[in-house]
Amino acid sequence: MNLVTLVLLLLHLFFVSWVDAGRVFLLNSNITRSFEDMEAYFSPSEEAMVETGVLYVADPLDACQKLRNKPKQSTNGMFPFALIVRGGGCSFEQKVRNAQGTGFKAAIVHDDVDREFLLSMDGDEYGINIQAVFVSKAAGETLKKYAGMVDTKVMLVPSLEDSGWSSFACIALLISLNIFLILTTCVFVYRRCTSHVMSDRMVKSLPSVRFTSVHGYITTALSCAICLEDYSVGNKLRVLPCCHKFHAACVDLWLTSWRTFCPVCKRDARISMDEPSASESTPLLAGSSLVHIDPPLVGSSSLLHTSSSYSQQSFRESEGSSSHFASAHSLEEC
Repeated sequence: MNLVTLVLLLLHLFFVSWVDAGRVFLLNSNITRSFEDMEAYFSPSEEAMVETGVLYVADPLDACQKLRNKPKQSTNGMFPFALIVRGGGCSFEQKVRNAQGTGFKAAIVHDDVDREFLLSMDGDEYGINIQAVFVSKAAGETLKKYAGMVDTKVMLVPSLEDSGWSSFACIALLISLNIFLILTTCVFVYRRCTSHVMSDRMVKSLPSVRFTSVHGYITTALSCAICLEDYSVGNKLRVLPCCHKFHAACVDLWLTSWRTFCPVCKRDARISMDEPSASESTPLLAGSSLVHIDPPLVGSSSLLHTSSSYSQQSFRESEGSSSHFASAHSLEEC
């Protein structure tokens, strides 16, 4: 089940749990229908329960007299329901009492004219112990077609506005929706963060050097472009594939928390120098036309020798300069 379907289902259940009117469900092997109903005010006032039964058409249909068709007692827990039409010169209360006196466990009274609303059934509740609901004319005509069928069941789902289950259902659905929204937000934030930053392991795999002296190194800059602080002797500098250097702490935080590209040239630090850039408009070199390469960190005994030899290496930005960057992760190339 995808996220959209789950949201729609939760919203549907949330709406149903708050609906004022009950529902009459028609269940058949070939059809499943539901109709809105209005519960009678004289129905039992104790907490209503969902009831399932077999539908019979009342005889007489208006139930203004004692019904002639006495229902059969079911052995499978299915209660007999009486389908009654409005009118006939008697009250709703009288119709329900006649159905109850004949042995029916519920009465479904349908309208005799088409209208845009359901009528409320008033009366004295004393002595009435069966459920009674009112439905539209169209609902009554549909129910009448399937009345008496063995494989057809009718389910009465009461209004949930006053039931304890309604409060529980609403609280449960609200909690479920909140959990769903929180999880969705977490997944969105996680995907966004992981797609725009590098992992600690990837950052630590980038080469680094120690800054030895201002005069010993000829670099593209003598200060960190992130914190704008000058390099000091002994500072650990992280070298990106584009050969730009920064304080390791500064650029590590940048790559793991903000973006994956170099703060100077915008080149993606995850792409090797021998691979094509992600965008043709992305500059490959820094703004300066002169780029110098620092020597690798070697043993202390040979540091002065390597420093003096590498301090003379430089090149200008040109079409042939790409040959100096054959390996992005090779510290010697920078």
